[in-house]
This record gives sequence, C-alpha cells and structure tokens, in this order.
Amino acid sequence: MKKLLLFLFILLAGFTSRAQWITQVTHFPIDAVGIHYMHAVDENVVWAMGYDGLGPFEYLKNFTRTTDGGNTWQAGIIPGYAIYGVAMVYGIDGLTAWVPIYDTVSNGGKLLKTTDGGVTWTEKNTTAFAAPDGFPDIVHFFNATDGICIGDPNGGYFEIYTTTDGGDTWIRTPQANIPAQLSSEWGVIGYYAAIGDNIWFGTNKSRVYKTTDKRLTWTVSTVVTGATFIDVDFINANHGIAHDRGANSTGAMYETLDGGTTWTPIAISGPHYTYDFSWVPGTTQACISTAVTSAASGVSFSLDGGHSWTDFNGTANAYQFMATDWVNPTTGWVGGYYRPQDTVSFPGMFKYNGDPVGVFQIDPKEGGISIYPNPGNGQFNLVVVGFENKDVAVNIFNALGQNVYTGQLRQNLISYNQPIDLSGLARGTYMAVVNCGKKVMNKKLVIR
Repeated sequence: MKKLLLFLFILLAGFTSRAQWITQVTHFPIDAVGIHYMHAVDENVVWAMGYDGLGPFEYLKNFTRTTDGGNTWQAGIIPGYAIYGVAMVYGIDGLTAWVPIYDTVSNGGKLLKTTDGGVTWTEKNTTAFAAPDGFPDIVHFFNATDGICIGDPNGGYFEIYTTTDGGDTWIRTPQANIPAQLSSEWGVIGYYAAIGDNIWFGTNKSRVYKTTDKRLTWTVSTVVTGATFIDVDFINANHGIAHDRGANSTGAMYETLDGGTTWTPIAISGPHYTYDFSWVPGTTQACISTAVTSAASGVSFSLDGGHSWTDFNGTANAYQFMATDWVNPTTGWVGGYYRPQDTVSFPGMFKYNGDPVGVFQIDPKEGGISIYPNPGNGQFNLVVVGFENKDVAVNIFNALGQNVYTGQLRQNLISYNQPIDLSGLARGTYMAVVNCGKKVMNKKLVIR
C-alpha cells in the first residue's frame, strides 16, 4: 500500500543496443511511459505495467505484453476504473493475467483478470478489499489452480485471500492464522517473493510475513530495528535478501540463510542500485539491480548473492532503468521509458542477449574467469569471480610467451567485470593470467 516507485522522465543520452542487450519497442500510445512492474512468465511471455513518466503521475492502466520473447510487444489499457491505480501484474500465460487495482481517492480495491490478452477484464467479487482500509498489494499463483491475493489489514488483520480453483472463488485466511500487525503497519504493492509453497511479503514496519503452505499459516520476522519499507527476494526456500526501500534508505540489504527467520546486514561493495532487483533463476547466487535516477542510473549484476556488484558495460548513467525480471541465465528483461518520437534511443524495453560465456554460472565459492566475446576483435570484457576481495593482477601473453598486456583490478571486490582493449595486437591466440596472490587462473583468448 501507499508506496509506488515513480520517477520523472529525464532526457539522458538514450541507450541503444549493446553487445549484451537487444532493444525492444513497448508501443505505448503516449509519451514517456515507464515500466514500474514486470512479470516474465517464461522465455516467450512477459507482462509489464506502465506509469506516467512526465508527471504529475497520472494513474495509468496501460500495460504491454509479448508472447514471442519480445520480438513484438502489444500495448493495451484496462478500460474504466478512472480513479484506480494498478499495483502489479501476474501473468499466467500469453492470454491470461491478474492485476490488483486500488482506489486512489478513498482506498478499497478490486482484483481483475483477463483471459483474452487484456482486451477485456473481469472483477473477482469474492475478494472484498472494502474501503476505507482495504487495499490489495499482491497477487500470485503457485500453479494453474492455487493462488493468493494479499492486502493491507482490514477489519483488524491482514486481508489475505486464497483460491484453489484457478481464481473463480477466493476465501479469506482466518485472523487466528496470521500474526497480529503492528500499529499503522501495512503491506507494499509488489513487495513479495515466492518459491515453491513458500511466500514472503514485506511491510512498512521492517517486518516480513511468511507462509510455507501457500496460505494457511503465517509467521513474521523483523529484519532491522526501526520502521522502514521492506521488499524481499528469494533464490531458494532458505536464501533470501530483504531490501530497505524506505524514503531515507541508502539501499541497505539484509540476508537470510534460514528462510527468513533471522536476517544479517550485507556489506555491499560496487554499484548496487535500488530501483529493482531480480535473482537470476538457474544460478546459485547471481542477481541483478537497476537504477532510474539521473545521478546514478544503470544495470549491475552480482555473482555472490548481492555482496559485490559490477555494472553491465555501457549501462552506467546511460538510461533510466526500471523494473526487471529474469527467467534463466540467458533470458531477462529490464524496462525503461518509451518515446514514440524516438524509439531508437527510448524503446521502452531491453532484453538480455544471452550469457554465451557462462558468466552467471561461475560459482563464487569455486572462483573462475570468463572473457567475452571470445574469439573477438580485440575489445574484450574480463569477468573475475571468487578472488577473496584481493587486488587482482591481469597479464596477457602471446604465443611466444611475451607479456603484451598488464593491468590491475584494485577495487577489492569479490567479482569484477573489466573491459580490456587489445585491438592494437596482432591476430592470434593469447593467454590471460589472473593472479590475486593466493589464486592464479588462466584463460585462452583469440583475436581474429
């Protein structure tokens, strides 16, 4: 409730296609629509909700979706509901999706479903969310039949509904099954995570509610002393991160290894951003963060569970990056602003163009290096993982054993993503030797 990360559109230089990214046009009918929430169902189907980037932040009901991996996007609008805002979107497939909407004047809300790609939407009246306290924040489906819709406290306890028939009927979870809320505590739109039968949602009082049986019984934990907005993300049932999203937050993160029972602060290094966060499914600890502010915009990745961060090359301060969601190490999307008059620089969506060298597959506990593109024309990126926060020396030798390049990585990070310019060297095979004193790794590279 009562918190939506909205930022004004700022005319930066624009972001065109890079080696790791493909630009995709979201086709919204109006100017400067940004992506505030996204759900990537699979490698082909993605639903995303737009917001007004020009201000004064009109409550748009615009959405866009793709069913072919983003090659084409189709924009639409939820008709009616003039005074309502959209909290988030959860896609089931290319035709079916759910959105909770909230009354921006007097609170209260509704749960809507489409089964025809967003042409028409119907209300599910077995969820009340009655004003003045009702406010739907989250909708999620564990499978085709079992779903959950979570709202703020209403009638003395959190308003949580579940369905076991695909959303035709919803039943409210009894008060006795939910720990009591604190004074003036509520949930936050879209601030949740789900793994298997587990679901967690954060509140504005630094707490995280959790169920391990899809809906029936709940527990609650406190992340940090003091009241702040908490968002949560989990890579598996035990390992998760809580994000401080409060108004005065500096981007603090807290880690749990026991499913959210206890939390410890993370000592963050490198360019960690605070607009959105996504784990990379199919990896052990890889995650993505985005930023939208003009002073610090970009897309960064971490290979060690959010402790150290590295910018994707060319993204820092190039564009305002917003909601992100990933389905595996080779497929993910990052939303941005769409401008119909300049879809080259402001297409609205960016798709990650694969991970051919397995950067996200490197286990920080084992360590490793990757160089891409390889073979290449001499402009390489060197990824180094698991070097124990030590200064790293990079030396490159030609086929005769002569040292043709020497560099130092002195950021004291666990992972690095470093551009290396070897375009002045002759074509052929070279050997990169990466050394932190205690660990030495070699990687062959080819200039063609």
